Amino acid sequence: GRGGRETPDELRIPAPVAYQSSYGTAFEMQSAPNQLLEALRFFELPLPEKQKPAFCWGQQAEAQLQLLARYIQTVARDVRKLCLAEPRCVHVRAPCYILGDLHGNYLDLIAFEKALWRIGLALSPANFLFLGDYVDRGQHSLEVITYLLAQKALCPGKIVLLRGNHEMRVQNSFPAYNPCFKASCTNVFGDALGSQVWECINAAFDVFPMAAIVDGSIFCTHGGIPSSDVLPRGPNCKGVKYLVSQINRIPKDLPQPDPSQAGGSRLAWDLMWNDPAPTEQDGESEKSGVASDGFGPNMGRGTAHVFGATALEGFLRDFGLSHLVRAHEVRKAGFQVQQHSQMVTIFSSSGYCGASNEASCILACEGKIRFIRLEHSLQPALFSLASKAAAASSIVAALAAGVQIPRQHFAAAHAPAAAHAGSREGGGGQSAAQSAEESEDMAAAAS
Repeated sequence: GRGGRETPDELRIPAPVAYQSSYGTAFEMQSAPNQLLEALRFFELPLPEKQKPAFCWGQQAEAQLQLLARYIQTVARDVRKLCLAEPRCVHVRAPCYILGDLHGNYLDLIAFEKALWRIGLALSPANFLFLGDYVDRGQHSLEVITYLLAQKALCPGKIVLLRGNHEMRVQNSFPAYNPCFKASCTNVFGDALGSQVWECINAAFDVFPMAAIVDGSIFCTHGGIPSSDVLPRGPNCKGVKYLVSQINRIPKDLPQPDPSQAGGSRLAWDLMWNDPAPTEQDGESEKSGVASDGFGPNMGRGTAHVFGATALEGFLRDFGLSHLVRAHEVRKAGFQVQQHSQMVTIFSSSGYCGASNEASCILACEGKIRFIRLEHSLQPALFSLASKAAAASSIVAALAAGVQIPRQHFAAAHAPAAAHAGSREGGGGQSAAQSAEESEDMAAAAS
């Protein structure tokens, strides 16, 4: 958890020390991952006496920024080693929280932390599966991926980071994303050092797993199921073992997944980019555009494929699975049950690109899929109670010293401590624990 430690009033990063990526480092406060998490605590806090707003690094000495970059690169390299040792399709045991696209939304990520793993990932009884698209379009891509890399280094057996279509260089350096991930890095560290950090993290992205299976039945990936011409089907091409073996044949180091480029992978590309086929407004009937096998070209994205309910039903039947959980598309409520209740699309970043969508996640537990939806104000302040008290004390001290305090600092000090989670049917005001127990369930057996 984050409580009980001294509130940082400046960014103080010691020289790196040697550490090993294991469960033990979760309690070694001088380890590189914990130093990054401590630095992120500083990033979150408003420090009015230093004219530093919340969720900002403020003015830092060059030496401190270089140490911060060095820690990030060290942890990214270690996570790359961890992921190289993992299969391309990872088996995950329930209970498991599943989160979709975050897209640089650090506030929502911390809201999920405070609601679901407040005591820390290492002490949580659940596992955690993230479905990709951690960066781009949001304001804090660097901080989101830094947090996740640090947690992966601390608890490699409890957290799985899948690769989304934004975890590749051509995507996360595209300036029109405003900001793209590369700009996020250079804005903090400058062009030269920021580009080095960006490249080092992308080297970790290159080896992230492509899919996961929860309790042998729930297939999870960023985009969707692969088309039948990419993943062969037939009497000898069935069962979950066959599916896993095919995904595990994807190269472990895949800097360029695009199959139109040298070294690309059609299977990886479909897993990262595919979407469900568009449906008519009245009901689940699919619009034209899919062939007899249930797949068609993905006209909306200009690449990969779309798949219909028939294709999904055949995929789940052939490979002995019950459901597909995927991300890749924004949803108004943060999630949507589709294709005869055999598929869930989950999106974990609210207010995406200025829209009014909510953020949700899934708890897969006891053979059921439960939905947890964040509910917070339009301008949530997601600090812990200790952080709020420290912010209030800082404001009092600054006022006593005659410092002019911007109005937003007062709002930050008095805003709610954390977002609430609600059920699919709404009814705000539930705690996350209540929502996990009382939200609408979807039985983990194909209906």
